[in-house]
Amino acid sequence: MEKKIITFGCRLNACESETIRNFADEMGLDDFTLINTCAVTGEAERKLRQTIRKLYRENEKIKIILTGCASELNPDYYVKMNGVVGIISNKIKLQKAEYAKYASGNGAVHQSLAPKKIRGFLQIQNGCDRECTYCVVRLTRGSSVSFSKDKIVKQAKQLLGNGYKEIVLTGVNISAYGRDLPSRQNLASIIRHILKSVPELSRLRLSSLDPADIDDDLLEVIKNEERLMPHFHESIQSGDDVILKRMMRRHTRRQVEEINCKILEARPEAVLGADIIVGFPTETDEMFQNTKELIANANLSLLHIFPFSARPGTPAFFMPMVEKKTVERRWKELKQLANDMLAKKLSEYLGKNTAAIAESEYTARTNSFLSIKSTKSLVPGREYLFHCDCCRGGVLTGVPN
Repeated sequence: MEKKIITFGCRLNACESETIRNFADEMGLDDFTLINTCAVTGEAERKLRQTIRKLYRENEKIKIILTGCASELNPDYYVKMNGVVGIISNKIKLQKAEYAKYASGNGAVHQSLAPKKIRGFLQIQNGCDRECTYCVVRLTRGSSVSFSKDKIVKQAKQLLGNGYKEIVLTGVNISAYGRDLPSRQNLASIIRHILKSVPELSRLRLSSLDPADIDDDLLEVIKNEERLMPHFHESIQSGDDVILKRMMRRHTRRQVEEINCKILEARPEAVLGADIIVGFPTETDEMFQNTKELIANANLSLLHIFPFSARPGTPAFFMPMVEKKTVERRWKELKQLANDMLAKKLSEYLGKNTAAIAESEYTARTNSFLSIKSTKSLVPGREYLFHCDCCRGGVLTGVPN
């Protein structure tokens, strides 16, 4: 029976799942299913439970090992589910010894069956020191911990050696990098160090950024490092200052507008994205309108929109909830606005040439992380110059040169 690695949630989980896959290969855990869980929303946990039940219905002899945020929050619940044979704490899931406990003992080394990917994830940090009122990350991952520069550079070289064409720096809050280290380091310094130490790396991306941490030093890197891809995703969450205070975020709507203006001055070709929560407790129609206005004013084109999900153990769980129907209506409005903003951005590419890296035989991704459908066959991993002639459904269509 071939092992499975199932991942729920964020890019960080995807990054950690590749490490878990390597451990499982080395330990010969071919008869186990490993699930890296997520607890950001109630929907993520619902899908997890649904998946476990489905797997057990299909095979009552299945052996499931859980790790990640959901199983960290509710281990007593998940360990009782049919098919679950063990839980590895989220705080030690990257320790090889934890997987050795489930090994058959034959010492066999297995070749990973995972296909090669274009984009490799490199974790530079874990945990978070922030106290956002809606978030369970501090409960499941602990305080912020930055990884050493030597370890990061080593892993970057390994990813390139394994065939990855670009690297994404990821973590729970990469903006916090370096604050816990003895020497003065920050996100800008580790980006510079990676690009200097790994000259063969031609494409580096960043995962989600905290707007409050986008300082002049990082803006200088954005402006001067062409190998840093011009796509910047921010954890904004709301465009209303009162809601932001109740979320205990550290930025204001005006600061977001000013920061994004500076990013676009530094890199005019940049595409900006954001996470937005709809229907946070006490959100009024006027507050929601402020969020819609911010999306337009801050030039946000790639949006991840989430309806608020009350998580037990967080302060927001006890706040006055917005009616479900109202949340659903606002979510649909914001999804439509997101589609409109993306269409507007894509229209800027029509009739022009743009560079992109092929992700499959007929799809590619621009440096600014926009999707392109190719009219001709492509070689995955190869860079092309596309002439874009139309856009539909949030995707450009282009002819590769």
